[in-house]
Amino acid sequence: MAVLRCSIASGVALLRHSSARHRVMRAALIAAATLAMIGGGLKEAWSAPFQGRATSRREALAAGLTGFGLLVNGLPADASGGSTAGKYSTIPTAKRRFYGRVRQGLYQYLQMEPAIKRGDFEDASLDAFFGKNIIKVKGDQSIKNCGFAPKEYCITKEKRTSRWLDFKVASDLLATGFRYDASDVDSRLPQVKLIRACAKKIEKMRDAIDAKDVEQVKTLYAQTKIDLSRYVKMVELAPLDSEDYTHEWDTRA
Repeated sequence: MAVLRCSIASGVALLRHSSARHRVMRAALIAAATLAMIGGGLKEAWSAPFQGRATSRREALAAGLTGFGLLVNGLPADASGGSTAGKYSTIPTAKRRFYGRVRQGLYQYLQMEPAIKRGDFEDASLDAFFGKNIIKVKGDQSIKNCGFAPKEYCITKEKRTSRWLDFKVASDLLATGFRYDASDVDSRLPQVKLIRACAKKIEKMRDAIDAKDVEQVKTLYAQTKIDLSRYVKMVELAPLDSEDYTHEWDTRA
């Protein structure tokens, strides 16, 4: 019994200074030693004289609990979410998934500025941003495992979106990803409020472009540019005058 206790104590000491893989292996060894100690203690208790059985049982159980206590207390505490989940997992994931799409949207949004200042709403940069030029799903493609459905249901239909709609979704999701506490409510986050208010202004600007309202378009563009300059700081992106927005970006997550 004393040898097993020493083994458990040594295993716990090593556990504190090991890699994750080694911690798992050593934890298993400690658990096995603990179980062996419990089994050995119980065997000794049952084979002892009748008068000492109660005491021996208590000693065996106490030894077992001590072993498990060493195991649990010796294991290093790993981050498991909770109040810091957003800080350590949500933000890196949001950056990895949405930075490319948001940067591309900002690049194309800034590309429209010269044409808007001129009042030229026929410029290709406006159509590149607002036009549905991005193919999300290719048409006339066979759907796998379609079964016995009619043929027309087994062929894909083309689906398109615009750079604006993609940017609207990606910028909102990036903003909601910047949470520092698991209890944060998305709609109350300052960066979420800002980008959603900005999106409404861009929608109004698109309507003003269709209506050929030059002054309204210029006013809304100036306002949204200020909003976006504040937004990029909140989501740890480069300022709008950075070289980051002078070229295209890979939008694949």
